[in-house]
Amino acid sequence: MNNPSFHPETYSALRAQLRAFHPDECHGKCKDPAFDASDAAIREEVRAYAAAHPDFDALDLRRASYRAMRRHFKPFLFSESPFYFESGVNGGWVMGIMPAREVNVLCNRFYREKGLVPDEAFRRASERHRQRYSLCCGPFVDDMHHLPAFRTIFSKGFKGVRGETAAALAACPADDPLGRKWLETALEGLDTIHALQLKFAEEAERRLEEAGRADALPSRERAWLARIAESARRCPWEPPRTFFEGLNLLWFMREIPSYVDGLASFALGRPDAWLIDLYRRDLASGVLTEDEARDLVARWLIHADEHLDTHLTIDAYSDQEAEIPVTLGGCDAEDRPVWNELTRMFLDAHIALDCVFPKLHVRFCADSPQEYLERIGGMVLAGHCVFAMFNDDIAVPNFVGHGIPPEKARDYVCCGCWDGNVDSVTDVDAANYMSPLRVLEATIHRDPEADRRAGLRHDPIDGAKSFDEVKRIFMANFMRFFRDTASDYIRYGRSAASIFPHPAYSACLEGCLERRRDTTDGGTRFHPRVMTLAFGANVVDSLCAIDKVCFRDKTATLSEFLDAVRSNWAGKRGEALRMAALAAPYWGDGTPESSGLMRWLFETVADNLDGLKNDQESPFVLAAWIYREFLLWGEKTKATPDGRRDGDRLAQGFAPSEYRCKEGATAVIGSLAAVPHERLYASNANLSFEKDGMTPALFAAVFRVFAKTRAHLLQPNCQSVEELLDAKAHPERHQDLMVKVCGFSARFYTLSPRWQDEVIARHRLR
Repeated sequence: MNNPSFHPETYSALRAQLRAFHPDECHGKCKDPAFDASDAAIREEVRAYAAAHPDFDALDLRRASYRAMRRHFKPFLFSESPFYFESGVNGGWVMGIMPAREVNVLCNRFYREKGLVPDEAFRRASERHRQRYSLCCGPFVDDMHHLPAFRTIFSKGFKGVRGETAAALAACPADDPLGRKWLETALEGLDTIHALQLKFAEEAERRLEEAGRADALPSRERAWLARIAESARRCPWEPPRTFFEGLNLLWFMREIPSYVDGLASFALGRPDAWLIDLYRRDLASGVLTEDEARDLVARWLIHADEHLDTHLTIDAYSDQEAEIPVTLGGCDAEDRPVWNELTRMFLDAHIALDCVFPKLHVRFCADSPQEYLERIGGMVLAGHCVFAMFNDDIAVPNFVGHGIPPEKARDYVCCGCWDGNVDSVTDVDAANYMSPLRVLEATIHRDPEADRRAGLRHDPIDGAKSFDEVKRIFMANFMRFFRDTASDYIRYGRSAASIFPHPAYSACLEGCLERRRDTTDGGTRFHPRVMTLAFGANVVDSLCAIDKVCFRDKTATLSEFLDAVRSNWAGKRGEALRMAALAAPYWGDGTPESSGLMRWLFETVADNLDGLKNDQESPFVLAAWIYREFLLWGEKTKATPDGRRDGDRLAQGFAPSEYRCKEGATAVIGSLAAVPHERLYASNANLSFEKDGMTPALFAAVFRVFAKTRAHLLQPNCQSVEELLDAKAHPERHQDLMVKVCGFSARFYTLSPRWQDEVIARHRLR
């Protein structure tokens, strides 16, 4: 599958240079001491401002932080890279070391001093996380997943946004002092982005001047620095004019606004959809050759792949996580298929250069070009399982259903692990896990003290006289927990505006300038809160087992069956009941029982949420996905009625339980059609396919069938057990074998034994 036009050895010097700069793990910071000096100077200045102005608020500190950055920011340029964007901070899992986060640190005291959030609410949220009921990537809001405002800057540049911000300030009514202060702070932030952009130009000019005196630079590096010196004077303060500037803008938008506002931004945009006209124009005018374009694409990708060391061992929660996805394919704003020379170039380069990152998020639909789908299938067959496949046939109409214009909905961007959102229009609170399985576990394995600590009540199901009563009690328990947790999110979510506002970022989002409010404070027009129902397959399988064993076959009373579950299926009677549970219908078998229960689960929760508004006056929306919790929370989960034993792994998204599924691809994918996907914001099915007999054309057919189910996201794996066992025994033979673990991909040989065993044990669809 390797494309001979991309030679990995050509880029070994760039990889070495980036490895010497970036941390080895995602939790570290860059190794260049100049970053430490810059970071310390900015933080010290912000702390000094806070000490001199004890009545400060978050906007005061954000403005002080912006000004300190203009004085102390250090731009990083690499002799092996033609791009300018590197700030020394990767965002995501290391956002705590961003100098802009000093604002958060100093404002954290406001939670208590200003009565924003009581200590009891923090304790309750922490306890529910510890007990595996819920997870939120931040204090009552998800502060880890933001989408850069690509389209705004592509069309207007930051200069255009600044002009609109200045106009909004001039028109701000006198009775809105907060709006005036926020707009003034946003102007400072936009001016800071411009100042940081110019620092890259100045650094390039400095190096050229020094080299001119010594006549010491190779011609290629001299040409790159000259281009940076010219482009960084203009773009992205103004929109890009060339393919190079467009490519650089994508990285710049992920890094610099994030650096300025202390954000974690999780996307690199749609290069094949947005840059194709610039690319073709540059080729036609002679500004660019195909070889030069391929080299730019290769180096652009390698910047993502070297944000951490993808050859280190993976075992813990976020080892080797670099939330850097790039979106390819799908359709453009005018609904034309995106499958062009740039799409091919990015796919070719990704596999030829053996990249793990950026994550390849590819959009597709039932009518996608055959060559495109076969290309993806061929890469999966070759062991390059790095794809998250987003189904346009459900994503686009869902966005339109939320009031987003069709031309913007068609242009949505894939981000994070499996999110799809419309940049410049939405800011989504995405990472909120809710576990109905944990509620079922607590309903069965009674622990009043744990319930007290979590502030929850679980009515027992032991005395239920019918299966409908079991369902009713379970759902009442879950919705009581769900609404109680959601009420805290609603009550305390806006506290973020007093702790970590993002004025420069917000000014680029639709609605914020008009409302004169930050995205954390109700400024964005569409700011949904995504509530993920985790481990749905285990819930459905457990309910199917209770129904069959206790009410249909009457093999045991409900109390007897639950006692067997509580004993971890101990003894002959326990094992016999476990076998009876495993003989029940299960999610993915295509039966009316399992399909009906999955539909009931999501429709009932959706009905209960209908009309409920979050802290941003936007809707709560449902999803079905899960990160590494399927294994890590599973290890702490007691036996469940589906036949699981204590500590067994849990199911991922809409994938069937791995140890239950016996079906082929037709039944499993067909089951997905039973889910009311139009009522979900997103979902994920991580499915493994048996390698024997699969071809690129057969994969293309599978992808089309999946698209027609209107399920949201497919993450395909394709390896044989024999291949994986050999890779485990002889890792030196399989350095480039990659697997989709959950929301991330990894080289199989880097997985720890427990993760390798989990991947090996997965059911493979035929």
